[in-house]
Amino acid sequence: MITYQLSVTQGFPLPCTEDIWNEIIDRPAVKNICDQIAALDPEAPDFNDRKQALKRRLPIIIPHARAFTNNKRVSADAIPSGLAMLDVDHVDNPREWFEAIDKQLLSDNKIYLVAITASGHGIRIIGERLERESIEAAQLRMATALNITEYDAVTKDLARASYVVPRDYILWIYAAGLFSEEDRPDLREIIVPLVGKELPALPPHQEVSSIASELDSDTGAAGLSYRGIPYADIVQQLMLSIGAADGAEQGERNTVYFTLANYMRYICDFNVDLLLQVLPTFGLSEPERRQVIASAIGRPRKGYLPTVLQSAIAICEREVTGYGLRVMDKSTDLPLPELPRLLKLVCRRLPEDYRPAMVIASLPILGTLATRIRFEYLDRQEQSLSFFSCITAPAASGKSFIRKPLDLLLTPINEQDAIEREKEQAYKDKLRASKNSKNQPEDPHACPRNNGVAISIAKLLQLMTYAEGKHLIGIGEEMDTLVKSERAGVWSQKSDIYRLAFDNAEYGQAYMSDASFNAHIKVYYNLLLTGTPNSMKRFFKDLENGLATRVCFAQLPDTSFTEIPVFAPYTEAERAEIIRWARQLDAEQGTIVCPQLSQTIANWLEAKRQQAIDADSHAMDTLRRRAGVIGFRAGMLCYLLENRKFTKTVGQFAEWVAEYVFRNQMELWGDQLEQELTGALDIFSGERGSATSLLELLPAEFSNADLIKLRARKGQSVKGSAISMVLNRWRGNGKIEKLSDTRWKKL
Repeated sequence: MITYQLSVTQGFPLPCTEDIWNEIIDRPAVKNICDQIAALDPEAPDFNDRKQALKRRLPIIIPHARAFTNNKRVSADAIPSGLAMLDVDHVDNPREWFEAIDKQLLSDNKIYLVAITASGHGIRIIGERLERESIEAAQLRMATALNITEYDAVTKDLARASYVVPRDYILWIYAAGLFSEEDRPDLREIIVPLVGKELPALPPHQEVSSIASELDSDTGAAGLSYRGIPYADIVQQLMLSIGAADGAEQGERNTVYFTLANYMRYICDFNVDLLLQVLPTFGLSEPERRQVIASAIGRPRKGYLPTVLQSAIAICEREVTGYGLRVMDKSTDLPLPELPRLLKLVCRRLPEDYRPAMVIASLPILGTLATRIRFEYLDRQEQSLSFFSCITAPAASGKSFIRKPLDLLLTPINEQDAIEREKEQAYKDKLRASKNSKNQPEDPHACPRNNGVAISIAKLLQLMTYAEGKHLIGIGEEMDTLVKSERAGVWSQKSDIYRLAFDNAEYGQAYMSDASFNAHIKVYYNLLLTGTPNSMKRFFKDLENGLATRVCFAQLPDTSFTEIPVFAPYTEAERAEIIRWARQLDAEQGTIVCPQLSQTIANWLEAKRQQAIDADSHAMDTLRRRAGVIGFRAGMLCYLLENRKFTKTVGQFAEWVAEYVFRNQMELWGDQLEQELTGALDIFSGERGSATSLLELLPAEFSNADLIKLRARKGQSVKGSAISMVLNRWRGNGKIEKLSDTRWKKL
């Protein structure tokens, strides 16, 4: 038996019987979504975003788990199904691939399902795990049998999901094996290929009803709504939020009913009779329900809607109106684009959830390797490949995974540093030996470039001078090391240096003492930090100095209560190729120009500018500018890795880095920065990094009063000058047109 769920973001895992399987693969919505994915233009700049957004609307199956003990799709709660799933990506023609394989191999290896993936360019294979065989061993056995040399080797998680596809995407199935709860039969005589054939007919099954329909039938809520949203939908969403998606069991009915009444009272005018109509009964008598509602209504009231209720309304409003309260998209919802060969190699042996962070962690190293490269940004100012990256995750969550890949990338720099340190040590030995001599040894200006972050200001300035325009690299695997330097009183200078390094601006110091190092130079310095969220907050506590807005943040997935992530070792051939790429980057030099990349980032910046105008968000407008610079630099790096050619990979990678950095900065600092820039905190959203679009929330035709009311609800200024500024900005950017002195129409 396997499990299934409404989607990756909705519902909870349930047993997937053969009947349910046939019902979901025949849903018109499933076929429609996959048809839309197939119709997408792969050359379009937003192809990956649109494809991922469509896929996330599909139901999912979880082949590795037959059940979850706490009704949550978490590996630690999974009961293994005895099956293994093999993911094969980038198959140009899956049907031709399937036609070419020997079908007897499927029988011999107890493979129960072969299907085309939702993207249309991949193969999903599910087969039985033999006695005492791990998921990894089963995957390797199936891949070897079918002569598959490259597959996703990190699909081992017991909670790993697979998107449901329509019936005509299924190339081979043996349902009795896939859904059996008994011992597996001998498959050699039973399995038959289904290419070009209809799946066998199955007994009729009862359609699974939704919570919403149950609520409608259980209450008199049908037809009643709040702001156009059926009360039943809001109650359904609240039940999901409070962990009562299945309803209330005997012994908890009063508690669940009281919780719902406590939230719903705010949008039911604190009216007992209305609450009686809109809440499910859970089998409680009317006197019991009245008593519970009276207790809930009698509780102290907040001056605003509770956050849980706001969230439920926002989700329902989006589904009902299509333009409801919208929060900032999360970086975790942004799929990786096609990567250049080097980054594909670096990420190959990592779990999928760790790959975006690996890409972000690689940027400062790759930029340091290609330190002799220069180019002009959109403003015609010369730039280099300067990057600051910060990887955050809770303690003991595997942040050190970056060490081995980065050691390989650092090979050319570390080799050069070994020579420079020998020169430095020889000079020190000579200096010590000639301490009282008039003939002092000549300073060789040794310059190791990888020196960690625990380095004095004078030494850092000296090395920057000796580097003669090459980047130094600082790697700090514990961010608290720099926090301690702040306490030691040197932080203000280092903070200045880091900020100036982003733009390769000048820094200098001059002291009377000969013992101090005096210089005035352009700063070329790249930085990579890792640490816990708390250490990150201590380190970036001052947003006003601008350092946080120059950093590429990546947040690792929370691994609490999950299996230890597996980081497979690189093969010797992979190690050699990664080092070969690093040496190639280290040899790059000169000025490069790529007008297509400039246009790509200009388009991205304009799209974000329009989004910031719609949301009236100064934080979005500020952060998009820095993210655009970082995305452009990443695109230039990718341009080098693509042999100085502008390919689809270059454009998509530049956009992805810009968008990923922008989303993480908005999520981490958006609210705080907005408050510092405007003094207005979006108290209505209740989520970090919110980017609620004022224009989206307004009706097609609206008045000044509508805008004032909305801004007041959001805690923003309603002064006449503020209202005029927003309206003039929208009008000047072609967002609205004037109908009268106080009425407007959205365009």
